[in-house]
Amino acid sequence: MKVVLFELLLICLLGALHARGNTQPEEMSEEEQHVGRRYAESTIASEISKIMDSMVQKNFVDFLLNQKQKKSKPAAVEEDPEERQYNNLHEKQRRNI
Repeated sequence: MKVVLFELLLICLLGALHARGNTQPEEMSEEEQHVGRRYAESTIASEISKIMDSMVQKNFVDFLLNQKQKKSKPAAVEEDPEERQYNNLHEKQRRNI
């Protein structure tokens, strides 16, 4: 989770630097500056959206794996030795009858 937040922060910073570095305010009109800023913001939003989608996918896969583990745990629980011995004796008695 920390890595993802770091990536988001890095993308935001690089987008802001890219937008400022490519534009010369005195050479560009207000319209061009606005379009450039909008492009940088949409690029950042797109990257954040991709990262969030991948996080949701990973969380869903983790959820499915946890559900599978919860269902398989009771089958993997080992029987108590005393209970097993009682069940074996009980089975032998049933066979003798």
